[in-house]
Amino acid sequence: MKPGRRRIALLLAAVISVNASYTVMIPFVPDLEDRAGAGPVVVALTFALFAGAKALAQPVGGWWVDRWRADRVAMLSMLTAAAGIALTALARDSATLLTARVVWGIGEGLVSPALYAGMTALCRQHEIPTSRMMGNFGSAAVAGFLLGPLIAGAAVPVGLTGLFLAGAVITAATAVGLVLAIPGQQAPQPEEETEPAPAADAPAADAPAADAPAAGPTPTRWWVWALLLGGLDMFTFLVYSALEPLLPEYLSSGADSSARTVISAVFVAGLAVSGLAMWLLGRFTLPLRTLAATGLGFTAVGLCAMAATAHFVAVGLSFMVYMFGYATLFLTARRGIVELKAATSDDGKAFGLFGLVSDLGNVLGPLLGVALYAVNHRLPFLLLGAVSGLVLLALAAVARRRTGLPGAAAQSGPVAGAKARGADAPAAVPATTAAEPDGR
Repeated sequence: MKPGRRRIALLLAAVISVNASYTVMIPFVPDLEDRAGAGPVVVALTFALFAGAKALAQPVGGWWVDRWRADRVAMLSMLTAAAGIALTALARDSATLLTARVVWGIGEGLVSPALYAGMTALCRQHEIPTSRMMGNFGSAAVAGFLLGPLIAGAAVPVGLTGLFLAGAVITAATAVGLVLAIPGQQAPQPEEETEPAPAADAPAADAPAADAPAAGPTPTRWWVWALLLGGLDMFTFLVYSALEPLLPEYLSSGADSSARTVISAVFVAGLAVSGLAMWLLGRFTLPLRTLAATGLGFTAVGLCAMAATAHFVAVGLSFMVYMFGYATLFLTARRGIVELKAATSDDGKAFGLFGLVSDLGNVLGPLLGVALYAVNHRLPFLLLGAVSGLVLLALAAVARRRTGLPGAAAQSGPVAGAKARGADAPAAVPATTAAEPDGR
């Protein structure tokens, strides 16, 4: 295996590990109630504190990545997560359990910016298109979500303690793998900043009017793009996390008997569509605005179609349509935040801020979904679908006035071509592809 592919495989293995650990806890809720005396409030806090610690740790991880090597940050973060997993396995009371989950969440929050920085560095070093890398990243993330419950189900004879201790060992091994996967030299690299002349000349030939003004302000406004992309990702997660508790109830209302098999089939089919869509879309470099518009459109159609009937066939087909939109929006946000690296040296901070805003969707989604469902069973689908449509219209209106997503530095070629800063980035890309992310 080539060194580049080996590094990518190790990094994607870490993504699978992180996402599998996020869902592997779900089947063990009854075990927690028995062994740690965890009542409903403690069970809720077990998940909520993990999500909150993960969200708050991401900006810290981003700050750390900017000041140290991403590979070392990733290693120490995963070791922290491994300690939290081991402590969870050994917890016999509620206080220890909640402490373990906080430590676990901190570790996974700290590692997220390091993973994004690692993907950016690999794209640059091995000339990998960001669209392809993000497609593989998304497929690995979905695979991890599916793998967690499957592992938990297969490991029932082993029990919670054995499985989680084994998981801590695997996570520690993943930490070592990330040191080997992520290039040790942190970007941006000084030697490439000594070539300002070619980057300054090219915009005049390619797009003098549009690109010239962006040279100065882009590095100082990295946080604007991080917030916008994080907001898009927050909405994506908000909708999906709202559906997780709603769809089982909704499908049960339309079933004559137990809907457990139907619920499982609908979610597996939807996640499979999502994983396949991410892999396929990663093979093409579409403009970010096009990806965002496509994702919002499919999301709106799928959600509104779910409201029509609770019959499992109709809901299943509608959910698959929605999950294609989910996959597209997921890729849009992550490709955008990775390509923002081409315009600023504050990439770690950008990844951290993006992750913090993004994870708020997982916190708000279930609360909003349950509240709307209590008013009317179809209201969550219709309202969230309508919001998706309104955001799509807003995006179309903005597109007529401006041409700037952080993908201005995006390309069908590698991120390596966009290493300069701000408006210099498109200069390294052929004129036929540099215009694509701007929608021109």
